[in-house]
Amino acid sequence: MGPTIAQISKEFNISLDELTQRSLLAYLEHELRLAEEDIADIRDKYLVATRTELEKNIKSKKIYSHPAWEDLIAWENTEEYMTKLKKTIQAISASGMRIAQ
Repeated sequence: MGPTIAQISKEFNISLDELTQRSLLAYLEHELRLAEEDIADIRDKYLVATRTELEKNIKSKKIYSHPAWEDLIAWENTEEYMTKLKKTIQAISASGMRIAQ
């Protein structure tokens, strides 16, 4: 088994709370980047800038509805996920603990 977070905290002389917070922020920011990439892939696939534009193009039959509708739903779900990620990042960042950079 690998080292525990407590062992890493001690090894790198960083408080357990700060290491935990920085780890959470790194994870959440990574997830946010992945979500942004997923949306960028959909934008590139359909050559649109917004999901409203994608929906408009589907309805006007400029884009075939299948699998575009599924991609539109995925885009909407990804935006909701990104909103949750951003709120959580803000909450952790505002918690008062200083993060050394």
